[in-house]
Amino acid sequence: MTIRTAVAQDRAEWFRMRYSLWPDCSPERHQQEIQQLTAAEDRGVVLVAVRENGFLCGFAELSIRHDHVDGASSSPVAYLEGWYVDPDVRGAGIGRRLLEASEQWVAARDLKELASDAELDNHLSLQAHRSCGFRQTCRAVHFIKSISVNGC
Repeated sequence: MTIRTAVAQDRAEWFRMRYSLWPDCSPERHQQEIQQLTAAEDRGVVLVAVRENGFLCGFAELSIRHDHVDGASSSPVAYLEGWYVDPDVRGAGIGRRLLEASEQWVAARDLKELASDAELDNHLSLQAHRSCGFRQTCRAVHFIKSISVNGC
């Protein structure tokens, strides 16, 4: 298993894994974000884990955020936007290897911190973050309300 930067030929497998991680996101939005992430080489990177047979089994999407990141003491901050490993290979250290490659990417850009987030009820992700050295900085529940142009 190897870790490398994603290439155009990885899009179908990357889409499959993104959809597994974020099933509530529409296929169109996944495709749009894949297109944006592929075009934004100066603002982030996508790292992929490649099985011996050439198929992908994990990814890490990283960005550089210039706005405030809760708990960060520096700016800009590298942000782990997405971190995924296929269920059949979880527990084999692939997530940790993706994170180590991510940290190398961050350090090569002279950034001092790597931030991330997880859903409050995603206990597997929370544990994975903690076991890899992340510390919790805050908990949040976000709200949104649609506003009708014609009143209520």
